[in-house]
This record gives sequence, C-alpha cells and structure tokens, in this order.
Amino acid sequence: MERPGKLSVAACCALLLAGAAIGRATGGPAGAAPGLVTIGEGPTKVATGFAIAPGRVVTVAHVLEGDATTVRGADGVARRGTVVRRDDALDLALLAVPGLRAAPSFSGPATRVLVRRDGAPAALPARVVRRITARVRIAGAAGSSRRSALELAAAPAAGDSGAPVLSGGRVAGVVFARSRERAGVAYAVDAGALARLLR
Repeated sequence: MERPGKLSVAACCALLLAGAAIGRATGGPAGAAPGLVTIGEGPTKVATGFAIAPGRVVTVAHVLEGDATTVRGADGVARRGTVVRRDDALDLALLAVPGLRAAPSFSGPATRVLVRRDGAPAALPARVVRRITARVRIAGAAGSSRRSALELAAAPAAGDSGAPVLSGGRVAGVVFARSRERAGVAYAVDAGALARLLR
C-alpha cells in the first residue's frame, strides 16, 4: 500500500470518521445506501464511487491517474477529489472531496449493484455466487496479486467499476471487473477489505 507522509491532526480525525462510516456501511444496521458519484471525465476515464461520509468517497484504485480526479455527485457539480489513501493490491482508494454530501440513494433487503445511468442512480439485480480468491494483475507491476473477492451474477457496464454491491442494506463489496468470457458475471472486492484501506 502506498502511504502518504505524516498526516495532520485534522486528516487523522477525517480518517477516523471515514473508518467509522465504513464500519457502519459494512457491518452496522441495515439502512439507506451510500450516495453514488461519478469519478473522472470523458467516456474512457469514467468510473463510479460512493460516499461513506460527507467529503469522503471510496472507489477502485485502477481508474485513478495521479493524486487528483474529478468527482460529480447527485447535484452534478464537478468537484476536485484528492487521494487520501490508495491500496493498489486491494484496488481501493479513499478520496477527499470537499463540499460533497453523503446523500442516501437506495435501501432494501435485496442484493443490488448501485450504479449511475444518465446521471441518475439505478439498482442492478445481482446475486453473490461465491467467494473466491482472485488473481489480479496490477497495472504497471510485474506478476499478479491474490485477494478475497466475490463472484457476482450481475451485468455491470463500462464505467461501473467502483460501484457498491449492497446486500441486506449493507455494503458487501466494490465492483472492480466484469468477465470477458462469461456474460452476466462480474467481480467485486470483498467488503472486508474496506477496513484495510484505512490502516
């Protein structure tokens, strides 16, 4: 994991608040789902993310180029998102996005992948098929790494990497890929990895 230099007291407090929000999203009581955001600009650089607290967004690391990106929330306003923490082995990143609210979008007991379609949130049907140990190639690195992942029966589209998988009203995973060989199969980082993002 890449670690930034020393963090200020304010940054540490923000990380603690984000960590508490992740705990609630992954293991707390079922409730409203996290607000969705669009990451990046242009048709080839757009991904999805979700707000875990005001001004804090989780997305996949492989879509980020550098330490900053554009983030658009439900209000459509383009905001600058800055990488607070990034873990390429887990393919997760935490962004600071000043002014962004963590507005809820969906809730419910069914398993869904939450995405944005034409600027509006939508829930795709999904089913967790099994937990697997995924072998993942990291861009720019030799070889591959292994990590716990979920195999999903779901049909995300290009730009849905970073979308949260909700099950029983809790975040169960973060979509990072879809199968090239099998239609209707996608993969998500297991939500258990989210806590590691803040170590």
